[in-house]
Amino acid sequence: MKVIGIVGLIGAGKDTAAKYIEEKYGYKPISYSELVHEKVREENLEPTRENLQMIAKKYREKFGFDYFARLAVEKALSSGHEKIILKELRRKEDVEFPKSVFKDFYVIEIYANKKIRFERLKKRKSRKDPKTWKEFLEQEENEKKLGFHEALKYADFRVKNNSSLKKLFSNLDKIMKIIEKE
Repeated sequence: MKVIGIVGLIGAGKDTAAKYIEEKYGYKPISYSELVHEKVREENLEPTRENLQMIAKKYREKFGFDYFARLAVEKALSSGHEKIILKELRRKEDVEFPKSVFKDFYVIEIYANKKIRFERLKKRKSRKDPKTWKEFLEQEENEKKLGFHEALKYADFRVKNNSSLKKLFSNLDKIMKIIEKE
Protein backbone atom coordinates (compact mmCIF):
# COMPACT_ATOMS: atom_id res chain seq x y z
CA MET A 1 0.00 0.00 0.00
CA LYS A 2 1.33 3.46 -0.93
CA VAL A 3 0.22 6.33 1.26
CA ILE A 4 0.88 10.02 0.76
CA GLY A 5 0.34 12.64 3.44
CA ILE A 6 -0.23 16.22 2.33
CA VAL A 7 0.90 18.98 4.71
CA GLY A 8 1.02 22.75 4.46
CA LEU A 9 -0.30 25.94 5.95
CA ILE A 10 -3.76 27.34 5.29
CA GLY A 11 -4.17 28.56 1.72
CA ALA A 12 -1.01 26.85 0.44
CA GLY A 13 -2.93 24.64 -2.00
CA LYS A 14 -3.11 21.33 -0.16
CA ASP A 15 -6.58 20.46 -1.45
CA THR A 16 -5.65 21.40 -5.02
CA ALA A 17 -2.55 19.20 -4.84
CA ALA A 18 -4.44 16.30 -3.25
CA LYS A 19 -7.22 16.51 -5.87
CA TYR A 20 -4.65 16.46 -8.67
CA ILE A 21 -2.91 13.37 -7.23
CA GLU A 22 -6.28 11.71 -6.65
CA GLU A 23 -7.48 12.30 -10.22
CA LYS A 24 -4.25 11.74 -12.13
CA TYR A 25 -2.70 8.94 -10.09
CA GLY A 26 -5.74 7.18 -8.62
CA TYR A 27 -5.17 7.83 -4.91
CA LYS A 28 -8.19 7.58 -2.60
CA PRO A 29 -8.44 10.64 -0.34
CA ILE A 30 -9.01 10.42 3.39
CA SER A 31 -9.49 13.76 5.09
CA TYR A 32 -8.54 14.34 8.72
CA SER A 33 -10.68 17.46 8.54
CA GLU A 34 -13.71 15.41 7.46
CA LEU A 35 -13.14 13.08 10.43
CA VAL A 36 -13.27 16.13 12.73
CA HIS A 37 -16.38 17.42 10.88
CA GLU A 38 -18.07 14.06 11.58
CA LYS A 39 -17.46 14.53 15.32
CA VAL A 40 -18.78 18.12 15.15
CA ARG A 41 -21.96 16.82 13.47
CA GLU A 42 -22.31 14.06 16.08
CA GLU A 43 -22.24 16.76 18.77
CA ASN A 44 -24.82 18.90 16.88
CA LEU A 45 -22.49 21.87 16.54
CA GLU A 46 -22.09 24.35 13.70
CA PRO A 47 -18.88 23.62 11.75
CA THR A 48 -17.13 26.91 12.53
CA ARG A 49 -13.32 27.01 12.69
CA GLU A 50 -13.59 27.52 16.47
CA ASN A 51 -15.90 24.49 16.93
CA LEU A 52 -13.71 22.31 14.70
CA GLN A 53 -10.61 23.25 16.68
CA MET A 54 -12.43 22.78 19.98
CA ILE A 55 -13.73 19.32 19.02
CA ALA A 56 -10.35 18.22 17.65
CA LYS A 57 -8.72 19.34 20.90
CA LYS A 58 -11.41 17.64 23.02
CA TYR A 59 -11.09 14.26 21.25
CA ARG A 60 -7.30 14.39 21.21
CA GLU A 61 -7.16 15.14 24.92
CA LYS A 62 -9.70 12.41 25.70
CA PHE A 63 -8.40 9.65 23.37
CA GLY A 64 -4.79 10.66 22.63
CA PHE A 65 -3.18 13.13 20.29
CA ASP A 66 -3.04 10.48 17.55
CA TYR A 67 -6.83 9.89 17.70
CA PHE A 68 -7.67 11.26 14.24
CA ALA A 69 -4.56 9.66 12.75
CA ARG A 70 -5.74 6.28 14.10
CA LEU A 71 -9.20 6.84 12.59
CA ALA A 72 -7.63 7.77 9.23
CA VAL A 73 -5.33 4.73 9.23
CA GLU A 74 -8.27 2.45 10.12
CA LYS A 75 -10.24 3.93 7.25
CA ALA A 76 -7.28 3.49 4.86
CA LEU A 77 -6.70 -0.14 5.85
CA SER A 78 -10.37 -1.03 5.46
CA SER A 79 -10.83 0.92 2.21
CA GLY A 80 -9.66 -1.82 -0.14
CA HIS A 81 -7.49 0.72 -1.99
CA GLU A 82 -3.78 0.31 -2.56
CA LYS A 83 -3.15 4.04 -2.99
CA ILE A 84 -4.26 6.46 -0.28
CA ILE A 85 -3.78 10.18 0.18
CA LEU A 86 -4.16 11.56 3.70
CA LYS A 87 -5.18 15.21 3.80
CA GLU A 88 -4.97 17.90 6.48
CA LEU A 89 -2.18 16.43 8.57
CA ARG A 90 -1.17 19.18 11.00
CA ARG A 91 0.24 17.81 14.24
CA LYS A 92 3.26 15.56 14.60
CA GLU A 93 1.00 12.67 15.67
CA ASP A 94 -0.95 13.06 12.42
CA VAL A 95 2.24 12.04 10.62
CA GLU A 96 4.01 9.81 13.12
CA PHE A 97 1.19 7.28 13.50
CA PRO A 98 0.67 6.53 9.77
CA LYS A 99 4.46 6.55 9.34
CA SER A 100 4.64 3.78 11.97
CA VAL A 101 2.00 1.71 10.13
CA PHE A 102 2.74 2.12 6.42
CA LYS A 103 6.09 1.11 4.95
CA ASP A 104 5.53 3.24 1.85
CA PHE A 105 4.45 6.52 3.45
CA TYR A 106 5.53 9.82 1.87
CA VAL A 107 4.85 13.34 3.11
CA ILE A 108 4.52 16.17 0.60
CA GLU A 109 4.52 19.74 1.86
CA ILE A 110 2.73 22.32 -0.25
CA TYR A 111 4.32 25.69 0.42
CA ALA A 112 3.26 29.22 -0.51
CA ASN A 113 4.27 32.54 0.97
CA LYS A 114 1.95 34.36 3.39
CA LYS A 115 0.73 37.12 1.06
CA ILE A 116 -0.21 34.61 -1.65
CA ARG A 117 -1.98 32.37 0.85
CA PHE A 118 -3.96 35.32 2.23
CA GLU A 119 -5.01 36.40 -1.28
CA ARG A 120 -6.16 32.85 -2.04
CA LEU A 121 -8.25 32.77 1.12
CA LYS A 122 -9.89 36.07 0.22
CA LYS A 123 -10.79 34.70 -3.23
CA ARG A 124 -12.04 31.43 -1.73
CA LYS A 125 -14.56 33.37 0.37
CA SER A 126 -15.18 30.58 2.85
CA ARG A 127 -16.93 31.84 5.94
CA LYS A 128 -14.32 30.01 8.02
CA ASP A 129 -11.41 31.95 6.49
CA PRO A 130 -9.98 35.19 7.87
CA LYS A 131 -11.23 38.35 6.14
CA THR A 132 -8.40 40.75 7.03
CA TRP A 133 -4.61 40.54 7.09
CA LYS A 134 -4.74 41.00 10.88
CA GLU A 135 -7.19 38.08 11.25
CA PHE A 136 -5.00 35.98 8.95
CA LEU A 137 -1.89 36.63 11.09
CA GLU A 138 -3.85 35.94 14.30
CA GLN A 139 -5.18 32.68 12.88
CA GLU A 140 -1.69 31.68 11.78
CA GLU A 141 -0.36 32.34 15.29
CA ASN A 142 -3.29 30.47 16.89
CA GLU A 143 -2.71 27.44 14.63
CA LYS A 144 0.99 27.51 15.53
CA LYS A 145 0.08 27.49 19.26
CA LEU A 146 -2.25 24.53 18.62
CA GLY A 147 0.67 22.63 17.07
CA PHE A 148 -0.76 22.77 13.54
CA HIS A 149 2.66 23.54 12.02
CA GLU A 150 4.38 20.47 13.52
CA ALA A 151 3.66 18.17 10.57
CA LEU A 152 5.68 20.36 8.20
CA LYS A 153 9.00 19.11 9.57
CA TYR A 154 8.19 15.55 8.40
CA ALA A 155 8.05 16.46 4.71
CA ASP A 156 9.92 14.14 2.38
CA PHE A 157 9.19 16.52 -0.50
CA ARG A 158 8.44 20.25 -0.64
CA VAL A 159 6.52 21.83 -3.50
CA LYS A 160 6.46 25.60 -3.89
CA ASN A 161 3.06 26.85 -4.96
CA ASN A 162 3.66 30.56 -5.45
CA SER A 163 2.81 30.70 -9.14
CA SER A 164 0.60 28.82 -11.60
CA LEU A 165 -1.36 25.59 -11.36
CA LYS A 166 0.65 24.33 -14.33
CA LYS A 167 3.88 24.75 -12.32
CA LEU A 168 2.33 23.13 -9.23
CA PHE A 169 1.15 20.13 -11.25
CA SER A 170 4.51 19.82 -13.03
CA ASN A 171 6.33 19.76 -9.68
CA LEU A 172 3.87 17.20 -8.30
CA ASP A 173 4.42 15.02 -11.39
CA LYS A 174 8.17 14.97 -10.65
CA ILE A 175 7.53 13.84 -7.10
CA MET A 176 4.93 11.28 -8.12
CA LYS A 177 7.39 9.78 -10.59
CA ILE A 178 9.72 9.08 -7.67
CA ILE A 179 6.95 7.77 -5.38
CA GLU A 180 5.36 5.58 -8.06
CA LYS A 181 8.77 3.99 -8.86
CA GLU A 182 9.53 2.93 -5.30
